[in-house]
Amino acid sequence: MNNNIRFLDFIKSWEYGSTFFYILIFAILIYLIGSIKLFLISNNSNNKQIFKFFRGLIGYLFLFSALVGPISSYESTFWVHMIQHMILIMIVPPLILSGLFFSANLWFFPRIIRIGLADYLRPKSYFRKILNKITSPKFSLIFYVISLWTWHLPIFFNYALDFNAIHNFEHFIFFLSGLLFWWPVLGVSIGAKKISIPIRIVYLLLAVTPTAVVAAFITLADSVLYGENLPRLFNIEAIEDQKIGGLIMWIPGNTIFIAALTTLFFKWSYAQSKNERKFKN
Repeated sequence: MNNNIRFLDFIKSWEYGSTFFYILIFAILIYLIGSIKLFLISNNSNNKQIFKFFRGLIGYLFLFSALVGPISSYESTFWVHMIQHMILIMIVPPLILSGLFFSANLWFFPRIIRIGLADYLRPKSYFRKILNKITSPKFSLIFYVISLWTWHLPIFFNYALDFNAIHNFEHFIFFLSGLLFWWPVLGVSIGAKKISIPIRIVYLLLAVTPTAVVAAFITLADSVLYGENLPRLFNIEAIEDQKIGGLIMWIPGNTIFIAALTTLFFKWSYAQSKNERKFKN
């Protein structure tokens, strides 16, 4: 009986009636249909393209679970809220951007609409010029740091807890900052000019310290900063909840940065050794 109750509680924890639920279902369907159309017209669908498709799909599923799944239902608990923010900033954006996001979403539409959308992506179009600006490393890094620091100031974080519209706006800004932040790291072909791998490594290193400062501020705080009177999952103390949330931002967050730095370093090292072998031959 207890297992049945727990299963029912899990099912009920999904926010089926929310606007986000239907928007995200529609977004996933667009991605799936667009990807199928893309594979059907492509004669050379290889493992690389299939892996890209699944990376994007996993990104969408993470986004879905973060915004309308059990994580969203228990977000009044600070450490759960931190997991939600990490998914929106650190996990979903790189998965979506490294997937078939652009091509699949474009191929979902009929040919006449694709042609119209392609006009906006021309190098000299106003949209492309704006996109180039906001995906440049200088802008994306500053925007990421400002959004991270601003929304973790107690006054703004607590406003987001009290007002649903502000809360949704907070999530939008986090997701947008994540997309823009990871854009230069992944070297997305659309947008600002690609930067070299050593510059990408420096870019990531510049982001580590501001993130760690926020995590340390939360973890080492002596008083409750966020939602003092809110109910917590497992009825843990508010201050303990806050410290766990800070540690989640600190340790897993830095782990993702280190993993990205390590990947870029080995990619750069492999390219260098390959060039040296060519030169010797």
